[in-house]
Amino acid sequence: MSPLRQEVLDYIDEIPDVKLEALRPLLRMLVNDEAVVIETDLTNDERAIVLEGRKEYEERPETFVPLRALQ
Repeated sequence: MSPLRQEVLDYIDEIPDVKLEALRPLLRMLVNDEAVVIETDLTNDERAIVLEGRKEYEERPETFVPLRALQ
């Protein structure tokens, strides 16, 4: 096993199951060799929207639709 693969697996071992759900679509895309675009040049307004969504999810996760329900 490569050191990189082991490092990724070590991270996964530390992530709670509820957060692992967020990785499923990304891993599925990587396995299926689909194009993945991760935007890193967000504006301050876009960052604020992301942070607000995270806060809302932490406070009321039951109001969100699981990603697997969309597939």
